Amino acid sequence: MMKELALHVLDISENSVRGDGKHIEILLREDLRDDTLVIRITDDGRGIAPDMLKTIKDPFTTTRTLRKVGLGIPFLNDTCLMCGGKLEISSTVGVGTTVTASMQYSHIDRPPVGDMPSTLMTLFSSYPDIVFRFQYEYRAAQEEEMRVFSISTEELAQILEGVPLTNPSVYMWVKEYLQENMEDLKK
Repeated sequence: MMKELALHVLDISENSVRGDGKHIEILLREDLRDDTLVIRITDDGRGIAPDMLKTIKDPFTTTRTLRKVGLGIPFLNDTCLMCGGKLEISSTVGVGTTVTASMQYSHIDRPPVGDMPSTLMTLFSSYPDIVFRFQYEYRAAQEEEMRVFSISTEELAQILEGVPLTNPSVYMWVKEYLQENMEDLKK
């Protein structure tokens, strides 16, 4: 099992990269009112063949040639089931894939979200030719409306006027920007 959910986001997003996704959307929704946590990653990559999709939650199903097991999706599936949720994967060959993990927010076994800003910056800076869009949604137990923060690497490129995300000072600024905006929604 992975110790934090941000590592699952990294793993699934890298699957999207390996699947030739050029646009990858990452949603993290913490809904204390409905007691749910949802992570959804959508890409416009090659998609997954129907026969592989049927067995994708099996650790011995993998497209990798260097090893015979793939544990990311099976571990995420186990985490979801253990925490009163489920893992859903839909895919169309030539169109893309959506992975949706949901679980009970207050479940005692639910891993912490972890360092999502670092995970996002790893993805943003490692794959500069891919457009990432991140959306964070948060709703406190007593609130009606969901609070939303979203950002894309296209928006960041406009703000930064061509300075790459790999520039150390830019990297730290964007990471802090992500952290502050996520924390602000919880206030």
